Amino acid sequence: MSPAAFRLTALGAFFLLVTASLPGAQGAATPPGPAAAPAAPAPLLRAAPERPARSTAALASTSFGGIDHVSATDLAVWLGCTGAANDSARKFTLTDKNNPANRAELNADGREALVNGLRVFLGSPVLLRGGKLYVSRIDAERCLAPLLRPAFGGVVPPPPKIIALDPGHGGRDDGTENKELGLKEKTLTLDVSLRLKKLLEAAGYRVVLTRTEDRELSPRKEIDLALRASFANRERADLFVSIHFNAATKDTQGTEVFTYAPRMQHATDWWGQLTRDDPDLETGEQPANRFDSWNVALAAALHRQLLQTLQTEDRGKKIAHWAVLKTLNCPGVLVEPAILSNAAEARRAARPEFRQQVAEALAAGIRDYAATLDSLRPR
Repeated sequence: MSPAAFRLTALGAFFLLVTASLPGAQGAATPPGPAAAPAAPAPLLRAAPERPARSTAALASTSFGGIDHVSATDLAVWLGCTGAANDSARKFTLTDKNNPANRAELNADGREALVNGLRVFLGSPVLLRGGKLYVSRIDAERCLAPLLRPAFGGVVPPPPKIIALDPGHGGRDDGTENKELGLKEKTLTLDVSLRLKKLLEAAGYRVVLTRTEDRELSPRKEIDLALRASFANRERADLFVSIHFNAATKDTQGTEVFTYAPRMQHATDWWGQLTRDDPDLETGEQPANRFDSWNVALAAALHRQLLQTLQTEDRGKKIAHWAVLKTLNCPGVLVEPAILSNAAEARRAARPEFRQQVAEALAAGIRDYAATLDSLRPR
């Protein structure tokens, strides 16, 4: 999957508004099936969780490079954790006072954290200043808190009942290919999605797919991506999972999980670019940002189950400006279980047994996410 393929251009945003207003436009994203009586139009926006119930606003703030930061020691207190730094103060560990397994490790000058054993990429580097480590306020609230203290996320979403699955690509868009093995991403994503649909329906969920056959929702890539989110919104989905298979160098392997980037944060992959210009950086909040905390909670559940089930290398939970997630009215993630440009992983992906494992891992992750939400509701 090419990162460039998932950027929603200004033209694409315009077409989204136009197509959403045209009669039958949203129906273009509906999988084929028996005719149904016209339904009342769904509201554009569903009730969304309020802003985090607990914010870092009370913590002392220090600005570095125009970005507000909080000290790791203050963050530990706010999260109800103990905080410990090594002798050089370049590493800081936050540990839950009541559950030592609930912990995060931060490293100076790095964006990579280890949270409950999972590799997690922050939106900004952790900074060492005056013998103390500092974390951006956004990362504290929208990344670390959802992982260590999901109760801080505000109003808990309703129990998931309707799940939207998005088999990536389709039609003329093959996605990533491994020509040596004759593999096309669009075929594998649909196969995994159909397997996952059966598992979720057996568990009592209602499942809708953005496509059920080899087709694209629109010949224009930016509109195709926007229509997938629009379809999930129209179906009033409670969560959304976009399924893909990755492409990278031949030696690269592993599993990645993406959420939509919080406002004012660069995509994970931007940090490796040669240019400092970032046309995708957004200063305004997008619909997906209303669910930042719950996106992270969902991603963590899927991330853990994928790694445990597939025994793949952990390439991390990352953030991006994927258009397929941008306008969602529910928590959503994009998963990349394996890399087709890697010969060994491509051979695994070619096996139906592996694709069944992917589906089972995603189903287990969704169950774990639902259980987390249930545990946060008042008794």
